[in-house]
Amino acid sequence: MKDLFGNIKEYPLIPIFAAVTVLTLAGYLFGPEQDFSEMENRFLQKRPAVTASSLADGSFMDAFEVYTNEQIPLRGALVKCRAAMVYLTGASENDGIAKGRDGYLFDKVLSVSDRMDRNAALIASFAENAGRDVYVAAAPTSTWINADRLPAGMPVLDEESCREKLEGALSGTESAHFIDLYPVLCEHAGEQLYYRTDHHWTTAGAGYAYSAIASAMGLAEDDIRQYEKHEAGDFRGTHYAKYKGINVEPDTVEYYDVPIGELVLPEGSVSALVDTDALSGYDKYAAFMHGNRGKMEVHADKGTGADLVIFKDSYANCLIPYLVMNYDNITVIDLRYFGGSAADELTAHPDADVLLLYNYTFLNDDNHFYKLVDR
Repeated sequence: MKDLFGNIKEYPLIPIFAAVTVLTLAGYLFGPEQDFSEMENRFLQKRPAVTASSLADGSFMDAFEVYTNEQIPLRGALVKCRAAMVYLTGASENDGIAKGRDGYLFDKVLSVSDRMDRNAALIASFAENAGRDVYVAAAPTSTWINADRLPAGMPVLDEESCREKLEGALSGTESAHFIDLYPVLCEHAGEQLYYRTDHHWTTAGAGYAYSAIASAMGLAEDDIRQYEKHEAGDFRGTHYAKYKGINVEPDTVEYYDVPIGELVLPEGSVSALVDTDALSGYDKYAAFMHGNRGKMEVHADKGTGADLVIFKDSYANCLIPYLVMNYDNITVIDLRYFGGSAADELTAHPDADVLLLYNYTFLNDDNHFYKLVDR
């Protein structure tokens, strides 16, 4: 026994390692599994089932490796410690997200992809066959508008090249109208047009975009400030979910009580454009339009006699309340989750205006634009 204690004193790391191993194993076996990481804003891998086929093709071991990484006890604390260590080393980047001036976080996108050309061509083909005017609004991201806040030497997506590709593809179609949102946003770049911790624009940024869209589409621009304004603080968005660093100030989400008749979701109807319950959760931007769905319908009954079909990414979610001031009915299509036909939607709304609203990173990366022309 004396020799045992002597060995422990001489090699103290051995019992420490053994204790950590036993406690970690106990945590895996008896600790509760986490379904969702609020800090990272994503679902986590659950314990995979053992089957003959998964053992044979190796998928069980792949899933089990992810499981052990994502369900490790005290994972949240370990993730924060890693981010803190990155910060203390002086690095400005963690998990593909870089921290710039004034607390802004930026996503690294290295190059313009081949999808940009394909997506631009698909949008042009859709506009050519829509049988009416089609308006295409392209939103710059924070990296373009806030270029002066980027870390020195950080590679970013060449959004100007993306703009040229999209505008060039649409230029040969008489019914296609390109709406460049860069000038109006650049004009107000001194304001907070984008969240510091998230990839979306703010309600104020969306408002300036609405002004440009209304002008291009011949709409009578209305003032959303006539409605009651609300704020929800402590918002840490998608960029923070990856960065997870220290010394990052949260954002504040602003929204207005724009009245509607109903918002029809796949699971039922609600009476408001903003899901106030989501404002108490981690992903507060998901409150706008109750998050993303394949198809939603807004019935506003404004008495305008005008309808709109909008194909969009999540940037549009906080802009749609502005458009509600101009339209009685708005059909909202997100191609990522949409299982229907774009052509059928246009046929069902023969007199509706048509707007496509996407940000340049989405145009550069997404692979669902084929649904615009797939019948």
